[in-house]
Parts: sequence; C-alpha cells; structure tokens
Amino acid sequence: MHFEPSEEQRLIETTARQFAEQVLRPVAAERDQKSLFPTRELQQLGELGLLGVNVPAQYGGSEAGVVAYSLAVSEVAAADASVSVAMAVTNMVAEVICAFGSEEQKQTHVSRLCSGAAIAGAFALSEPQAGSDAASLQTVAERVDGGYRLTGNKQWITSGDRAGVIIVWARTDGGKADKRNQAGGLSAFIVEGGTHGLSAGRPEHKLGLKGSTTVPLILDGCFVPES
Repeated sequence: MHFEPSEEQRLIETTARQFAEQVLRPVAAERDQKSLFPTRELQQLGELGLLGVNVPAQYGGSEAGVVAYSLAVSEVAAADASVSVAMAVTNMVAEVICAFGSEEQKQTHVSRLCSGAAIAGAFALSEPQAGSDAASLQTVAERVDGGYRLTGNKQWITSGDRAGVIIVWARTDGGKADKRNQAGGLSAFIVEGGTHGLSAGRPEHKLGLKGSTTVPLILDGCFVPES
C-alpha cells in the first residue's frame, strides 16, 4: 500500500507552506502581540484555494480531499496558529453546508466562504450555561411569517465578530423538548454576518492565539428567512 501524498496533495502542501513562510511567519509575533485579525491573509488563502480544500469544485472549492486539507492546515499552523484557527473553522463551515445544505444554500454561501469574500465562517453551538452540550442549548428559533426569529446567547465563537457566514444552532421545539431526547428539538440555521439582531460581545482575553477572535454572540430576535 502506498502512503506517500499524491502530486495534488503535495502541490496543496507546498502552496500552503510557501504562503505560510513568506506571508504569515514574518508578522506572526506582531499579530499575537497586537491581536491583529488576519482579514487580508484569509482573503489570500481563499485566492489560493485553501479555504475550501475538501469542498467540491462546483461550489468554489479545491476538491482535493481531507489529506490535502490536513497538510495545508499543518503548514499554516506551523507559521501562525491564529490564522490556522480561522482557516480551519471556515473550511468546516463550508463542508457542513455542502453536506447538509440545500442547493440554493450551497450556491449562495459556500462560494463566498471558499473565495474569502465572507472573510471567515463561524460555528455557533456553545452557550454560557451549556458549554458544547447540544442537548442543553437554550437559544430558541421561533417560527414566524417567512422564516424564524432566533433569540439567545452563544459563547466562545471563533471569528464570530468577523464571519460573513455563521451556522447557529437553536431549539425549534419551543424550548419544551422531550427530556429523553432533548437533542431531537434542534435545528441549524445559516445566519449572515451583519444581520439585524445579531451582535458580538467583548472578545475573550486569551493567553495566545490572539489574532483569532473568540467572542460571545447575542441573538436578539434575529430574523432568518426560510431560505
């Protein structure tokens, strides 16, 4: 059995390494010291095809597979861990929408994530009183004309204050879940950054990874259309 990376995987790895060494490493220490979010660098990663490494080409991804993705993240992390965190979550959000979203959602949001136009993706699961225990989430999605209104609080959301595309988990059972199957009353929503009723709180003061923002999100009747 052959375990060496393929030519395509090597190309992805080399591309990521060159970018990491030439662009990221020279300013990595300053980014951490000054808490500088890598907006331009993420856009450049998008231009290189590194924000959707395992995403189908028809939605703007590189379609290079999980091995290539792992190699790319490793190279970026070796030079600037803050950038790799935002990169990894953005890749994840794009993959989640590809796996579970509608065709319209894929066409609308995934290409923006992969190109860097959305700056970053965010995954809003954790909450102050629940941590990452999905069955204990308290954020509620109320059915209204044309869509849903989301109300609740999220905690420790990577790139939450910068992301153009956010996956938000909320209860769609009116907060009255069957105690034997609380996770059964949950749904995932795609919320665009800047949506009315969505705001970010003060970033966490961290010991490291300061170029990656970690923030609470407040959903105050945030309207999400049916689509």
